[in-house]
Amino acid sequence: MGFNDDYYEEEHGSGSKMIYVYMVLIMSVVILGVTALVFWSNQSKNRSDGSGYAAAVAQKEAQAAEKNKQMQANDSESVIQEGKLTSDQLDIWTLPDTGREKHTSSGSGNGTVTNQTTGETVAGGNDSNSTDSAKTADELANGKTSVYDMTDKESVKDKKDSDSDQENAKDKDDEQEEEIDSIQVKHADGTREKVDISDDIAKNKYDFSKLTYQNPLMNYYEGGKLVSKCGADISANQGDVDFSKLKSAGCDFVMIKIGARGYSSGNIVMDENYEDNLKAAKKAGLDIGVYFCSQAVTKAEARDEADELLDAISGYGVKYPVVFVMENVVDDVARIEALDMTDRTQIAKAFMDRVEDNGYTPMLYGDLEWLLTMVDMEELQDYDVWYSQDGDKPEYPYEFGMWQYDSDATIKGISGNVAMTISFKDYAK
Repeated sequence: MGFNDDYYEEEHGSGSKMIYVYMVLIMSVVILGVTALVFWSNQSKNRSDGSGYAAAVAQKEAQAAEKNKQMQANDSESVIQEGKLTSDQLDIWTLPDTGREKHTSSGSGNGTVTNQTTGETVAGGNDSNSTDSAKTADELANGKTSVYDMTDKESVKDKKDSDSDQENAKDKDDEQEEEIDSIQVKHADGTREKVDISDDIAKNKYDFSKLTYQNPLMNYYEGGKLVSKCGADISANQGDVDFSKLKSAGCDFVMIKIGARGYSSGNIVMDENYEDNLKAAKKAGLDIGVYFCSQAVTKAEARDEADELLDAISGYGVKYPVVFVMENVVDDVARIEALDMTDRTQIAKAFMDRVEDNGYTPMLYGDLEWLLTMVDMEELQDYDVWYSQDGDKPEYPYEFGMWQYDSDATIKGISGNVAMTISFKDYAK
């Protein structure tokens, strides 16, 4: 049985269409293959040199950064080569905080510096000084400008502060020296006592820096002129004294012991050498002062002691003081130990009044303990004092005329030891 014609045409027409479809498919496959081959080739190349997309991007960024860095370096070099930087070209925030604020004044090329705390204008700009606004980098880096020199001002401030501290310390030392109102007194038994300094008793005004010591002589100067006299204390303990040698050795006067009252018996005993010493001292041309060692327990006894002394010195031209000496006895009991301060004060006053009544200069002898704790110096301040203290400078705060500065000295004319005295007054005048 045979096919009809419609089927044949339909069969052949359909086959022609399929050919085109196959061709398109084949070409697509070829294109996809080529594309895959190219992609695979690129991937293989990237893997073979150890880099990828990220590495390429990083490399490009690094290149860009290097280029930018080079451009900045070139720009900085060009600015430096111009010679000077202005304050606008410098990072001002890196400078120390000066506590001041800069404001630009209208119509002016310079700034105005104002104190931030008070609002006070410290310096104002003007056009005539516009060239001064440009400062070198070194000046700015060191904190120096024509308006405010931080380095110099700080150093000046430190110096002023240091000077002020020194002045304050000196003033404080001076105030402390002026404010001394008591003194430590050491007693014979080793105990110490704090004694108030009285404002009612005149203070001595000697400048002890003007003292000079040339063994065994102590001298005192005022205005570069010697104003003191030097003397020696003489008694039978010194034996035979060559008063001429004593004078040539630098002595101006002698203080001669006349007598004493026994601290136990109460009897008055004259010094065995007093007459010879008075005669020899007068012959040698030495000025003469005398003293008596009292153990009087009544004012009457004190007047008797004074009378004995006055009789002994009559006719010898005594011009230096006539001295009342009363001391504690060491390692024994003395008759004056029963006395109190009032008793001792009145006895001393009775002796010195009798001396003064006879035309001589009365004087009270004592060390720091005796003068400040054993007698009332407010009652006795009208009499001159012969102060006793071995040392370079006396500590007695009140007025005194003579100072026994060395109780164990040696000097030509005396074979043994002798006490030396400086007189701040020339009592012979």
